[in-house]
Amino acid sequence: LKRVHSEGAMSVLIIGAAGAVGSQLTRSILRRRGPGSVIAADRRLAKGHRSPMPPDIADLVVNGYGQGGTGIDIRDETSINAVLKEHKSTVEVVWNLAAPLSVETAMDPSVAHDITVGGMERLCRACDAHNIPRICFTDSIGSFGASAPRKDATARWLTENLDQDPGSDYGVQKRGCRKVLKEWGGDSRWAVLPGVLHADSSWGKGTTEYALDAMLCAAEGREFVCPVPEDVQLPMIYRDDLIRGLVGLMDAEREELEEPESGYALAGFSFSAVELFALITELEPTFSWVPSGDDTGPAARFSRLWPDSISGFEAKRDLGFSPRMSLQVAVTKIMREHRRRLRPFRREQKSLSMAFFGNSSEAP
Repeated sequence: LKRVHSEGAMSVLIIGAAGAVGSQLTRSILRRRGPGSVIAADRRLAKGHRSPMPPDIADLVVNGYGQGGTGIDIRDETSINAVLKEHKSTVEVVWNLAAPLSVETAMDPSVAHDITVGGMERLCRACDAHNIPRICFTDSIGSFGASAPRKDATARWLTENLDQDPGSDYGVQKRGCRKVLKEWGGDSRWAVLPGVLHADSSWGKGTTEYALDAMLCAAEGREFVCPVPEDVQLPMIYRDDLIRGLVGLMDAEREELEEPESGYALAGFSFSAVELFALITELEPTFSWVPSGDDTGPAARFSRLWPDSISGFEAKRDLGFSPRMSLQVAVTKIMREHRRRLRPFRREQKSLSMAFFGNSSEAP
């Protein structure tokens, strides 16, 4: 991050920059383009308050404040316009990462619709008003329903099967975003994301997030209650690989993008819960899990609808993207990071225990 972003150089506005994907996308662009090349916008970012961005990059971004110095809210067109008006001379692309996860959407579909589809409509109008040429968007495997291919599902299939039933409000809303982008008519690009594996300490309520929950439970020594059928395969990707794919999609020359609507699936690997638990047990032999017993919950229903795998052919051909991380290495890295984070807490617990019990044989 030594190279300084030159004055007047073009920048990337990331809406949702403090999230699990947004923060790492921000870091990657900063490394490529230099400090000041990312305008970070997030509803949690406000003047006079501690930045929600990771500490190592918080001072390297340009803060994108909404009206009155508040955080940008994708549900408020005034705040979107305030950011774009201030930075319109340098912004060449906007990433819209503001969207609830699948289970969160099922819990409150109307709020999710306002954020996801309504937010995209507001953003497109604002980009038109301020002459912003490019919008990038993260779609999801949740866009695929029961009629979709089980193996190697493609973004093209979504563009060719507009009437398919995704089986969830989440999928319907993602389709709504693609429709808004197509009607916008600018340089829009979108990526179909599988589940995203990472080593952060927290995350939202989704379907593929069961894998993150399981690894954290293992590290903390807690039994895991599995909300998805243990034999169902789901496509996922390690976050570092995903970010390379997103940057590749953003930076590609438009004439290089051969897929309809410039939509691409970013494939990593696929696995079932049983396969994941076997890898976890190799690292944490005491790990235990039980099925939830609820086949009607959102995670269970969605996991049966979504494809077993997505195609990586198109992204490799047009973006030069291929995943580098195997599932086994990803699980090992994530478990190692959880242990590192928990180590000070466990030392403190031990010290408190010894202080209370002394050398008594009753000490745990």
